[in-house]
Amino acid sequence: MFIDSHYHFMTGMNEKAAAGMVGMIVHEARKMGMNPDYETMLKTAVQTWGDPLGDRLIDKMDEGGIDVTVAVNVDDFNIKQLTWEKMQAQNRILGEAVQRHPGRIISLAGIDPRRSEAADMARVCLEEYGLRGIKYHPDHGFDPGGPESYKVLEVLAKNKGILLCHTSPLMPKGRCKFADPMMLSDIAVDFPEIKVIAAHMGGYINWRPWASLAAFQSTMYGDTAVWDTLAFKNYKLFCRELREAIDLAGPTKILFGSDAPVQTLLYPLRTMVQFIQDLPKKAPTDIHFTEEEVELILGGNARSVLGLADAFSNA
Repeated sequence: MFIDSHYHFMTGMNEKAAAGMVGMIVHEARKMGMNPDYETMLKTAVQTWGDPLGDRLIDKMDEGGIDVTVAVNVDDFNIKQLTWEKMQAQNRILGEAVQRHPGRIISLAGIDPRRSEAADMARVCLEEYGLRGIKYHPDHGFDPGGPESYKVLEVLAKNKGILLCHTSPLMPKGRCKFADPMMLSDIAVDFPEIKVIAAHMGGYINWRPWASLAAFQSTMYGDTAVWDTLAFKNYKLFCRELREAIDLAGPTKILFGSDAPVQTLLYPLRTMVQFIQDLPKKAPTDIHFTEEEVELILGGNARSVLGLADAFSNA
């Protein structure tokens, strides 16, 4: 079973909303030696990212060989037009997409804990809409382990939910200090019921703080989203960094993540999967990966973290 642990669900998309995300992808592409066409990418984003029923997601999963996807919403309290009612409507629509495609999608609500309604939003999402956890983007300007967040985490812990939290430097306007993996360190102490997935593992440039937590905290995991950027640019370096991350954090700590449909503006989901599948035979001769490690990253670890062994045994 192949599981994508990091997919951005979007009920709709317009040019203004897409522009910033496409700009980041263009920046990444140029670092990779690509010559991206911003206007073409923006047009693709506007035309294809909106997917309220989840049908396009399923099509892309089938193309990429993905059995189950963790689809997430993203909330941002700084966007004044995005009221809590509008955000909660998006969370409800995500729950409906899960029901439309049973066994294929696991959903995480987008909730910014700075909202006064955040704890109630979390309760409804988890107890009524059937969502399995919460996605945080602390780079929007909040402490994921701070007092505001704890009101939401209490609800998450009660429901034994999953927290997927962005960790990785970003371009401005991202407030990168809040996206450091160490900002998550207290959650394992105060909420041992919550399994935390650090999106990007802190990034392929800053993964060691994540690994230092994952090595000692049984509830800390990470995903490979955007590490494919490094694999495309310098596969040898990608292999070396991933090998060290596995050796230090442990082979059961890393989950495959695509960051689609944003990251898949650069290349198909199948290419991202292939970067991992090829490790045993294409890694440099002095860097070794086993087929078992590949199976764990591409699905085994996520299956355990998400509790899919029984409920999704036939997916």
